Amino acid sequence: MSIKYPHENIIMEPTPNAAYIYDNKENREECLKDTRLHQKAVKQLMYVIADEIYVRAAYHDHTKLEDEDLTFEKHMSLERHHLNLPSGVHKDVNVIDLVEFICDCISAGAQRSQSLNFNYLKVDESLLQPIINNTAFDLWKIVRVKR
Repeated sequence: MSIKYPHENIIMEPTPNAAYIYDNKENREECLKDTRLHQKAVKQLMYVIADEIYVRAAYHDHTKLEDEDLTFEKHMSLERHHLNLPSGVHKDVNVIDLVEFICDCISAGAQRSQSLNFNYLKVDESLLQPIINNTAFDLWKIVRVKR
């Protein structure tokens, strides 16, 4: 599940002075204004991620309850948060999948062996960049910059 829409578009104002807050004493008020606008935009994007995590939590492992003939392999392939599949992962995995995967592995370790089992958490390191890119692309779909 990619980041679900419709989220309202996030309207961002250009903030050309936010990056200069450290060395622009004569235009400090403008830099502060732009920095506050930047903080607001980051907060809005983080709320989208938080909302998606909240929704995903409600549906964790739903396939186990919906399909009487479900096999382990089918479950693993349907539930996109399984990032350690030998057969590969969904091509559009994002940070929501990563958070669900970590929570799933911690819970499985705690409930099965009462320990944090790092073997559950092993994923191919090359997966990190696609997770970042896919998440950025999903969020970019709802960003609008004022002109």
